[in-house]
Amino acid sequence: MRTLWLLCLAAAFLSGSSAGAIGTKKKWDGVQREPGFGCVNATTTFGQVITVPSNKHTLNKFSFWWVRSTNGSMVVRGEVYAWDGQKATGNSLYESSPRTINFTDDSFHKEGFAPAGLAVTPGARYVLFASTDKDFGQCSEGAVLAWGAVDDSAYAGGTFVFLNSGGDSGKWTTQTWHTAGLDTAFKAAIKP
Repeated sequence: MRTLWLLCLAAAFLSGSSAGAIGTKKKWDGVQREPGFGCVNATTTFGQVITVPSNKHTLNKFSFWWVRSTNGSMVVRGEVYAWDGQKATGNSLYESSPRTINFTDDSFHKEGFAPAGLAVTPGARYVLFASTDKDFGQCSEGAVLAWGAVDDSAYAGGTFVFLNSGGDSGKWTTQTWHTAGLDTAFKAAIKP
C-alpha cells in the first residue's frame, strides 16, 4: 500500500511539473524564423501574446529562441505587460535587467527571462516581449536578430506581435501593435 501511495504521489508531482508549461517550442522545426528585430533600421519590440490557463496563477519564466541576422550587438530587456487586445496596457509587471546580445555564430540561442513568482490572472491575456527601446543608444548600427517562429495555429491563446517603437518605450501602451501571422517559438512556465 505504501508503494502505491508513493507511486501516486510521484505521478502527481511529475504531471504537475510538466503541465505548468505553455508554448510552441515543441512544434517548432528549429529553422523557421521571423527576421527584423534590432535597433536602427529594425523593429525594436517583438513578443508573444499569451492567455493564462484557467488553473494557473504564477508566471515563473519565459523563453524565446533567437539567431543573428547580421553582426553587431544590442542590449535588450524582457518585459511582461497586460494585453488589451491591441497593445500593452497598464504598468510593467516585470522588467529584466539589461542584457547584451552579441551572437558570433549562426545557431539559434535560447534567451530566458525569469519573473519568478509573478502573479497572473487565470484567463487573462498578457504580452511577453523583448525590446531594445530602453537601451537604444547602446546598440551597434545594423545589429539584427531573427526569432524562431511557427505557424499561427500552433498556439490558440495568442499570437506573435511587434512594434517599431524606435527607442520610445512609451509607445508600448499608446500605439497599436502589429501581428506577424505567426507565433514565436516560445515556452512559458505558469504554475498553479
